[in-house]
Amino acid sequence: MKKFTLSALALVATLGLSACSSESDEGADFEQAGENAEEMMDNAANATEETWEEATGQDEGVIGEMQEGAENAGDELEEAADKVGDSMDEAADSMEEGYDEMTQ
Repeated sequence: MKKFTLSALALVATLGLSACSSESDEGADFEQAGENAEEMMDNAANATEETWEEATGQDEGVIGEMQEGAENAGDELEEAADKVGDSMDEAADSMEEGYDEMTQ
């Protein structure tokens, strides 16, 4: 089990580092690379959890999996709503700055 976890962590770290490398003139998008690495680690953790539950006989069954999926979907919707809110705030700030520049 430890080998699987370490292998998953090494894979995530490798993919995260390769996502950070960029040969274009633009700087690396560290925020996107961080989000990608976070998603990969979550997926690896979920796979590890599922394997552990199956190995120990603690599998939740169909209803438990559906409840867990609904909780995860709710979390993702909350994160998406936060991002939309942040984007709206940035857009409002940009509009206000543009208005201020035009009226001066």
